[in-house]
Amino acid sequence: MIVVAANPYRGATRPRERVQALAQALAATGTQVQVVWDAPHRARLLGDAAMLAGVSCVVAAGGDGTVATVINELAGDVPLAVLPLGNENLFARAIGTPADPLALARAIAAGRTRPLDLGRATTSECTRRFGLMLSVGFDADVVHRIARARGAGTPRRVSRLSYLPCVAGALARYRHSPVAITVGRAKMRGALCVVSNLPQYAMTLSLTPAARGDDGLLDWLAFERPGLSALAGYAWAVARGRHQSLSHVRHGRARKVTLTSEIPVPVQLDGDPCGFTPVEVEVLPRALRVVTV
Repeated sequence: MIVVAANPYRGATRPRERVQALAQALAATGTQVQVVWDAPHRARLLGDAAMLAGVSCVVAAGGDGTVATVINELAGDVPLAVLPLGNENLFARAIGTPADPLALARAIAAGRTRPLDLGRATTSECTRRFGLMLSVGFDADVVHRIARARGAGTPRRVSRLSYLPCVAGALARYRHSPVAITVGRAKMRGALCVVSNLPQYAMTLSLTPAARGDDGLLDWLAFERPGLSALAGYAWAVARGRHQSLSHVRHGRARKVTLTSEIPVPVQLDGDPCGFTPVEVEVLPRALRVVTV
């Protein structure tokens, strides 16, 4: 059986039609397909190792938030495929999954998979795995604001325009508190810190372009200078792909990274809030199998 864990509120147009097309294409191969739209039902199913014993593949049909949720709910060693229905679809882009439901069905039927590392972050509020990256600082504050805004209303389709009020709020109010980064015996400070498993960040940008999901390591990066003017300068350097050459940008690779601060600083994983500093981050080598084309 193949389980399709679907989210009807993602950024793509006509998500239900695309999910239905995938389900029909998979069923045409003679495979039993179960489409799950209800979040509590999905959590119970994916979190029960006994129920997953007869599942050959789980498809996360949604955006990066849906993928992150499925990764954290998945209790068994079951291959993961992704039907990208979000605004960014960074994870799907990183693993090279096709956006066309029929092409994805063929890839699932072929049964080719590869192992992928994951990261795991532990804060005072949660312990979660991530496929893409974790960040601490300004962009995490934006993610926290978006989560609060979504939690205040009825779930609905979102677009990039939905993010603008939260970005404006962070620009006006975020304090840019310093964060201490510990990597082995080395210690440094930064105003915005990123720990990546894969190179994708957002809007086709990459903060850690050399990150790989199969090397047993996490790539970390710290922008040292605080404030809006520094943030603008860093954004311009990232857009040009020159930020890692700056003397006040530190970066490297490690199996474990610790981030602390005197004042709690927001943390986000793959576009979802995950409490505040302090946070312990570690790599989980070959923790997930993903379907490949």
